[in-house]
Amino acid sequence: MSSIKKFRIPTEELSQSEKKVLKKLTKAAELLAPLYVKQKDPKYPGAAFYSSNITKEEIEREAKKNPAVLSPYTFVEKNNKDELESIPFSTKFQKELKSIAILLRDAARLSEDKNFQAYLKARAEDLLEDNYDKSNTLWLKTQESKIGCVIGPFDRYLDKLFFQKRAYMAWVGVLDEQLTREMNTFKNAFLAAERKYLPGSKRAKVPEVKIRVEDSAVFSGLIADFLFVGNNLPSSADLYLIKKHGTLLTLFKPTIRWRFSTWIYPTFQSLFSKDFQQRYTKEELEKAFVQTNVLHESCHSLMRYDDAVSRLQEFFPYFDEIYADVFGLKGCGTLLLKDAISERDLEAMILVSICHTLYFYGSLKERPNLDPYAVGSAILLDFLLKGKALQKNRGGWRIDFHRAYMTVSQLSSVLEYYMALGQKEEARSFLKKFDTKKIFSNFTPQLAILTK
Repeated sequence: MSSIKKFRIPTEELSQSEKKVLKKLTKAAELLAPLYVKQKDPKYPGAAFYSSNITKEEIEREAKKNPAVLSPYTFVEKNNKDELESIPFSTKFQKELKSIAILLRDAARLSEDKNFQAYLKARAEDLLEDNYDKSNTLWLKTQESKIGCVIGPFDRYLDKLFFQKRAYMAWVGVLDEQLTREMNTFKNAFLAAERKYLPGSKRAKVPEVKIRVEDSAVFSGLIADFLFVGNNLPSSADLYLIKKHGTLLTLFKPTIRWRFSTWIYPTFQSLFSKDFQQRYTKEELEKAFVQTNVLHESCHSLMRYDDAVSRLQEFFPYFDEIYADVFGLKGCGTLLLKDAISERDLEAMILVSICHTLYFYGSLKERPNLDPYAVGSAILLDFLLKGKALQKNRGGWRIDFHRAYMTVSQLSSVLEYYMALGQKEEARSFLKKFDTKKIFSNFTPQLAILTK
């Protein structure tokens, strides 16, 4: 699997200087990919962040004396004395990161966008210091910048031992102003609703959630492997920054189109009967897919708890991803009551969410790190099946939208408990109740068609 993914995008509206900035940043993103490759190790739960000859128990003991061992930005190795030592990313990759920083500074000098210019300069510095607070804060001011670029170590999915270490990734894209305005209106309507929180929970209040939709030019590192359709920065690991400054979510048009055309729509066509399919156009389902991704990314910021990661530890992502999906759908009930969406809109979003579940499971062979998403998808399907919201008949699967919405609301309440108050061991027990392979066996014919 390549750790660089390029996309053809329209650049006619870019000025000559903007085209030069885009070229510099694309080169910087490409230089980051080899660093990500050195972080990967699919044979070991800790990837390459921890030497495979070190046990989890050894790391936990050492971390009590030396917190740097579980720093997000260090590799952990044994020295000649058989002692654990932590090596900062900026030390291990000093030469490579300096080259990337030079390109970022060159791009900053070429840019005529003051906010973007300041961000690039700060990001160049932060790459060499393993502290991204300054550039992450400045990134939030680039919401309306024509060109977007994120580069550095952020998401923690490779570290299945502790969910601490961050993998390198980068994206570069060009703002779609019209679609950004449309999705911003939809996001604002969703976030305007008031919500209750469980008593005793340590809710993290997020002051602002911004959005931008981009024509992505290049993905590099983890994002090229995962082919994300959206991403939030600062990430959930930097909750202290999110609570102070808010967050900026980015949607990626090329991967949204790819995932919809390759998985979502073909799944819809294979799951449901012909007469049912005729009730919904491809265009309204694609719009619904974009909207569900706005909901998903918005919910990552909306329902945050200060202690969720420390309580759930390595099980956090299994709850975080599916909770964002189901809580987003549940919140659509309020949009419906306020006439911000129609009943048909909600039906389309429920449909694409169901179809999306098969993508995560069907992609596991090629993208094993999607496991948290696949497990969450299995939980959603299990609730829908047992709630009789999703039933099989001769012509294909049938969906009862009323039951589906009620089931989603029920599951949202269950997941909210774990996110707000749940502990690691009870989270482990809950996840064990769901046999992912068995649940998806109900859809073997469809998966066989989709994975050919």
